[in-house]
Formats: sequence, structure tokens, C-alpha cells
Amino acid sequence: MAFHSCRRRLWRRLVTVTLAAAVALSPLARAHASETGRHAVLVVDANTGRVIYQRSADEPRFPASLAKLMTLYLLFEQLEQGRLSLTSKIRFSANAAGQPPSNLEVEEGAEIAVIDAIKVLIVKSANDVAVAVAERIAGSEEKFAGLMTRKARELGMTATVFHNASGLPHAEQVTTARDMITLALRLHDQFPKYYPLFATRTFTWGSETFRNHNTLLFRYEGLEGMKTGYIRASGFNLVAAARRGKKHLVAAYFGGRTAALRNAAVRTHLDAGFAKASERRTRQPGPPPVALAKTPPAAEPTKVAPPEPKAPPTPVAAVPPPQPAVRPPLPTVPGVEVMRVRPVLAEGASPASEGLQAPANIEDLLKRPEPSATAAPPEAQPQEAVSVPAATAATIAEPAGAAPPGLFHVQVGAYQTQDEAERQLASVRQRAGSVLGARPPHLAQIKRGEKVFFRARYVGFNARAAADTACSELKRLEIDCLVMRAD
Repeated sequence: MAFHSCRRRLWRRLVTVTLAAAVALSPLARAHASETGRHAVLVVDANTGRVIYQRSADEPRFPASLAKLMTLYLLFEQLEQGRLSLTSKIRFSANAAGQPPSNLEVEEGAEIAVIDAIKVLIVKSANDVAVAVAERIAGSEEKFAGLMTRKARELGMTATVFHNASGLPHAEQVTTARDMITLALRLHDQFPKYYPLFATRTFTWGSETFRNHNTLLFRYEGLEGMKTGYIRASGFNLVAAARRGKKHLVAAYFGGRTAALRNAAVRTHLDAGFAKASERRTRQPGPPPVALAKTPPAAEPTKVAPPEPKAPPTPVAAVPPPQPAVRPPLPTVPGVEVMRVRPVLAEGASPASEGLQAPANIEDLLKRPEPSATAAPPEAQPQEAVSVPAATAATIAEPAGAAPPGLFHVQVGAYQTQDEAERQLASVRQRAGSVLGARPPHLAQIKRGEKVFFRARYVGFNARAAADTACSELKRLEIDCLVMRAD
């Protein structure tokens, strides 16, 4: 009897310990443990150039909007060479205005100042602005992509090939974690006047204020910013730089299943990196690349052949690579799609006090102060497509163009196909039916240039306060949304 009682006590203790361990497994630990498959990671001590952690750092990955780091590099070069100023105007062609979201939704012929273009590329990752910048510098996006690849070679990014300025899906547009760290360090070393703009938290365009997709800016001490990226084939990517005291880290992360898991993993890597980082700066800044010849914008750039699939990476002084290894084939890209959910508007909200702000020299140059505020907006999780039974979607979707009720709408996404918009409406209804109540869904069809988009909305809000409350509740459920007046 005593023997069986002892066994029961031991069994209960074992179960208790097991449950406690399961509860103690934090989101950070789970994110760290999930690094398999398409994940690629590189963490570098920016003071010394020493690699602190790496995983698949030389395997090809799709950059998504990380490509905009190179777009910004070439734009900064134009400023340094005096070809453009921060107040120069960039015009949107029909091609630029027709780019899919994320975008500013401008019309052909609209213009944007260079300083605003820089900020909107960093904060909102607007594809229409990226194309407008490309056309302003090189005459066409195709020629600009050639300049991007050529510059990558000059910087030592031997495994990177660009085919557009925005990072929209292209099967042959590839990079590596090591190449992205190389680019991040060059941006830091060569453009000290403009580098702090990567810490910009909000951007105001017209009457709308947007917050940075890189939500770690609001939540991680010492983050200097950099850039996020997402397409379905790559997952959620991030290049992040952070400084604490005299320690300085740069990290590249590819392949997160969600933005929240990506952020948790990057936070874990940075925390571990700061424990190992040096306070002494011994790394020498990379030498300035060979300046491009001052040719007219429409001049054809030198063609650059893509790298051989099995060629090992060329060592970069700032980021020493491991022993050369055979490069695996690129991941397959059937049905590559770009995330089309718009970022959340930071209505009445703006940067919190912690973290880095744009330096005074930028604002002194422009004589234009940044918007101020008191609190940081909550983090918004970009939503991946959710599989919803066709019957469910069909029961909630109204015909595009139907007159929607109410003075205000809550928009939960903008898509290039009606099916995608309907799936998002069904997903939001399933996850937040109690928030939306009986308010009906609505698809608003719009045309930008030659492209058609479908805005997924819930309508029937007669008061702005009611729409704001519903959107706030959706954000608590990590559903991206914004409040808009009825068209």
C-alpha cells in the first residue's frame, strides 16, 4: 500500500513539473525553438565585425521589402553627390501610382519631397514611392534594378540580385542574411547624416499618420530601426540595429511565420548578442564604393549576371563568413503573393519617448519639425491569408461597389483579387464576431493606374467613436485595421 502511495506521489510531482515547464516556455523561447526550414539569421557585433550568431546566413532568401534598403542607399548617394536635395520633388508616373499596396494611393502626376519619400519608405514601405524614386534616378525601374545589383557588387554583396526597387515578388530576386548585414553596416558607416532616419516612428501624409512597420522601435530598448519585409515565399523578414551603452549590434532575420514571432526571435538574438558584444570599436568602416559615373538618368547601367548557384560567398571585411559550403537551391515559389494588408493608422498617437529620434541636422536643414505626441501605438500584426471555406466567405461578402451603410468604415485590408478580400472578411468575422456585431461586410473596388484593388471593410458605423472603438478592439486581437470615412 505504501509502495503504491509513493508511486502516486512521484507521478503527481512529475506531472506538476512537466506542466510548470510547459507554462514557463515563453513566446521568446518558442520563437527561438521554431528556427527551422526557411529561417536564416545573422547577428554581428558592429563594433568589431565579429559574428555572434548565424544560421543559414549564406543561403539564398527572398529579400521582400528589405530591397528598399538598397533603394534608400542609392537615394542617399544622390543626396551626397548633390544630384538631389531633401526638398527636391519626385513625380509619380502612372506606373508608379499603379503599384500594389502597401502604397500612398496617390494619383498620376502627384509629387513628393525627397525627405518625405525617405521617411515613407522607412515607415510605410510604400511600393509606389519606391518605383517613383527608381524612375527619378534611373529613368525606369528596370534600369534602377541594374544599378541596385551593380552597387551590391561594389559593396561586396556577392550573392544578391535585384529585379525591382520595392521587393515585390520576383523568383530571381535573392539575397542572403550576410549580404543584408553588409548593406546595413555600409548604410551606417557611409551616411551618418541620414542613417538616424531609420529610427523614424511615424510619418504623416496629408491627414493620415502612419506608424513604422518595425514595431520593435516601440518595444525594444536601444533599437535604431532599419527595415522589415514580407512576401509569402520569404515569410516575415527584418534587418535591425540596436545600441546599448557602447555596445552596437546588427541582426538580419528571414522566415518568420508571423511578425510577432519574428520580433520575438530577433529580440532573443539581440538580448543574447548584447551579453557577448564588445564595448571597444575595432572594426574599420568599409571603404567607400567606386562612385558611379555621372551619366544622364536614362543611361543604361552595366548588366550584372546573377551569381552562380554554388559559388561560395566572397569574404567581407566587416562580416567574416564561415568556411565555404555548397549553396542549396532556391526555395520554390509557386503562387508567390505579397502581403496586401495596409498598416494601421496611428490616429492621435505618435512616438514614445524611448529610443532614437531623427537628428537635429536633418530638421535644421529642412526647417520642418517632426510631429509630436505622447504615446506609442500598440503593435499591429500583419495578417497572412487564412483558409476559409468558400461557403463561409460567400455568405458574408457583398458585391463590390454596393452602397455601404454608415458614415464610417473599418477597413481590414486591401487586395488585388476579390477572393482574397472575401477570405479576409471571413477570417475577421470568425475571429472578432462579437466586436463587429451585425455590421455588414463590404468590398470597395478601386482602380489605381491599370490595376484594380478590393478594399475589405466592415461598415454601418454612424459615429466615428464607434468605429474607433471597434478598430481598437480588433487591434487587441492583432487584426490590422484603420477607420475611414464612407466613400
